[in-house]
Formats: sequence, structure tokens, C-alpha cells
Amino acid sequence: MPAAKPTRPFDDPAQQAAGLLLRLGIAIIAIGAPLGSVFSRRLIFSLVPVGVVLILLAILLDPQRRQMERLREVLAAPAALTAVFVLGWAGLSLLWTPFTEPAAERYFKSAITLLLAAAAAAVLPSHTKTSNLYLLPAGLGASALAVLAFGLLQSPMPAQDIETSTLDRAALSLSMLLWPALGALAVRNRWASAGALAVAVAVAIIAVWTPVALVALALGAITFSLATNMPKKVGTVLGLLLAAAMILAPAIPLALSPLLTSSTSSFALSIQVAEQIVTHDIWRLITGNGIDTISRSIGIQYLPAETPRTMIFEIWYEYGIVGASSIALLIFLCCRGAAHLPAPINAFLLGGLVCGTTIVLCGLVTTQLWWLTLLAVVGVQFALVAKGQYRSVRPKAKAISAGSLPS
Repeated sequence: MPAAKPTRPFDDPAQQAAGLLLRLGIAIIAIGAPLGSVFSRRLIFSLVPVGVVLILLAILLDPQRRQMERLREVLAAPAALTAVFVLGWAGLSLLWTPFTEPAAERYFKSAITLLLAAAAAAVLPSHTKTSNLYLLPAGLGASALAVLAFGLLQSPMPAQDIETSTLDRAALSLSMLLWPALGALAVRNRWASAGALAVAVAVAIIAVWTPVALVALALGAITFSLATNMPKKVGTVLGLLLAAAMILAPAIPLALSPLLTSSTSSFALSIQVAEQIVTHDIWRLITGNGIDTISRSIGIQYLPAETPRTMIFEIWYEYGIVGASSIALLIFLCCRGAAHLPAPINAFLLGGLVCGTTIVLCGLVTTQLWWLTLLAVVGVQFALVAKGQYRSVRPKAKAISAGSLPS
């Protein structure tokens, strides 16, 4: 009787199942979430957790379990420890927020989404397959075409709030997801395809006319061009500027309010309201008023409608100096860490950071769950791109003289 053939490594059912789950999870993150956001404002809340859970299950099914060591290394990094502290302080603020029950529901949904996405990004395989990497531009291209079609076919509508406009939210998502998709093409030297994808996204955003997304793209592109030549300097300067803006935010309305006393513009009214809030209860600047306070206070008219809605002001109002300073440190560490990644990923990541910061500073309600979920998707996609680069360089061939050849 002939001897049985030895089982090959790729015949391992557990390894095959892990590969299938990983591909499915990445497909949901790369294609399902961006495309689903075009058709529904809530579909992303279901797709993203499913995608990251499938990625985590794939890692657990892998018989080698090599990524568990990587997870421990990531958790010990300064940026990860700072992020854990920020989440802990936000959870602690539930003790003094006046809206405990709804705030707790929002906090746990946000924390679970971010933690799952961070874990999935950390334990991804050390090298992303090319077929998985190309899912990012494919998903974004399909989403851009869908947004463009809706933008051209829909009848003109009056301006809507970002929370009620699916297409405006999809346009903002396109502007953020463009950067990891471009990085995926760049690491495979598909620069022509990257340029075509950037044009398609810009045209789609123009079709639905979302000025904030266009401005964010423009500033991100400027940052990318600067970071291409001097990434470390751009990352350091950007991190310092953003951290300083976060820490010094309460001083801005105090300095501008006396200069705008005679103005009746919406910006002047917003600055004056911010100045009154800052000086009303100085002790609240230490601990803040608690998570999910500002939006609900405006809803019940405890705070005036002119209250600033930029994330920097909301962070100070809800988390105080403890939360603001820790988030400032996290921003600086992220910018510095992005600058030290290999090229061209560092330039694309810095461009994405500026794009997201611009959206945040424009007063949109970016503390809501949809924005945090979008950031989780962008983070996982950038992790895929960073692990899609070749880490080895072939040595240059040396000239060999005829006399040195063996006889």
C-alpha cells in the first residue's frame, strides 16, 4: 500500500479558514463600509464592527499566533498608553455628566468600536497581500462613482445639516478614505492610478458640493507635498502646532471677544458665547462638564445655539484641562509617529491627519459615533498599507573583474 502523502502547510483547515475570514474582514472594511455609507447613514455602524471582528477571529484561528506579540508591543507604546488614558478619563467623566444614561450608551459604543479597530490594526499580518491591498482603491473608487451618480441625478436641495445629509457625510468619508487608498497604490508604484483616483474623488465631492471636504483635501494635499521632502520636520511642526492649539483653546475667545464686541456676525456671536462659558465657571476648566454634555445642553437650550461646535471647544467643555492636555499629547505622538514611518506612507498619513483636523476645526459634529467609526476605518486601512510595503532592499550588484572569476 503506498504511503500517505504528508499534509502540506496550505492544506491546514484552520489556516485556510483564517485566510478566508481575513479576506472577508478586509473586504468589509475596504469596500463594504465606504460604499455602504453612500446609501445609508447607519450601515457603517454595523459593517465596521463585523469587519474588525472577522479580522480578529482570523488571527485567533491562525495556528502560528505570531501577531499576539505584536499586540503586546503596540499596547506598550506611548501613544497607545496615552489613548487608553484618554478613554479612561472620558469614562470617568460619566460620574459628573448630567446626562449619565445616554452618555454612557454613547461612550461604550464609541470605546468598543475604537478598541476593536485598534486591536485589528495591531494584529494584522506582518505583510499585506497585494490582492488585499488593492481592495482599498477599488472600494473607494466604487464609492466615488456612487456619490457622483447621486450628485448628478438628484435635484437641487437646500443646505442640510451634516447629521441629516447622507451625501455630505459620504463626501467627508471620501476625503478621509482617499489617503490610505492613495498609499495603497503608491507602495505598488501605481502613481497614475493614484492620480486618477484623486481626481475621481474630487469630482464626486464637487458634484454633491461639500466645501468642507474640498478645503480639507486641498490642505491635505499641501501637507503631503511638503512631507514628501521633509517628513520628520513637517510631522514635528504639525504635532506641536496642533497640540498648542488644543492646550491654548480657552485663551482664543478671551483674546478675540473684546475685538468683536460691535460685530453681529455668527462668528462674533460664537466667540462671545465661548468667552462667557469659559469665564462662567473657571473650576469646570479642570474637570470639564462630562461626556456628551455640549450637544445635549444645546438641545435643551441650556446653552445658546451659537455655542461653538468645534471639537477643540467640545473637548475643553466636556473633559477640561486633564482631557485636553492628554489629547494634545496623543496628537503630538501620532504626528511624530507618522513622520517616522517609511516613505511614502508617512506623507500620505500626515496629509490624512491634516485633512481630518480641518474637518474637525470647521465646527461639524465630529464627536458623534459616525465620525469616530470613520476614523477607525481609516486607521485599519492605514495599518494595511503600512504592512503592504516591502521591508527589504536587494543589495546592489557589484562589478566583478575577469581576473577575480574562479578558474
